[in-house]
Amino acid sequence: MLRRIIKTIIPSKGDIFFNLFVEAATNVHQSANIFAAIINTSDKANEAHLSSDLRSQRQKAIEIEKKVIHELSQQFITPIDRGDIKELSVLLLKLTKRIAKINQKLKIYSIDAKADDCLIRSATTLQNITNVLVDILIALKNGHYELISSYDQVTNDLDDSAVEDLRHAMKEMYSSNYDTIMILKLKEIYKSIENAIDTSVNVADLVMQISVKDM
Repeated sequence: MLRRIIKTIIPSKGDIFFNLFVEAATNVHQSANIFAAIINTSDKANEAHLSSDLRSQRQKAIEIEKKVIHELSQQFITPIDRGDIKELSVLLLKLTKRIAKINQKLKIYSIDAKADDCLIRSATTLQNITNVLVDILIALKNGHYELISSYDQVTNDLDDSAVEDLRHAMKEMYSSNYDTIMILKLKEIYKSIENAIDTSVNVADLVMQISVKDM
């Protein structure tokens, strides 16, 4: 309701936030795609190039978040709650950073992700769940609230699948002949993946809450 009133008063200015959210979500999804490509490449030079691209995506996410903060400082009236705008912007930035951190840890710990089926499946899950985030933020931008609930459920379903994959990975890890150091390293990687997926779900849930308040 508030959003419709705002659009009547200031038809275009409020849209900047929704455009930035879609841009940020697209950036997150591109980051997930790059991470999946890193895991699936066997070319070290290409892997280094993709890692550089992933760092660039992280920087782009920071710049988008700065634009949101700037717009908040310039606009007295916003189309949705100012706190929700800030929280959503921070979550999208955090998600990009968390995807980049998974790759950083793989490099630091010298873990061959291509040898681990769980990591490969988790990378695919990240691609899928971040793709849904693009859809859900486009739906928010366009006021298609009836779609947001279904997209939110899809993210929850993907989260459930990811949890099962990670449980299986932990079981396999302890039943294999890994030394203690390798087990600790793998646990750190799995935890980073879990954090990224959890943040994706948090983004979808927040959009759902915003849509309910705006109806």
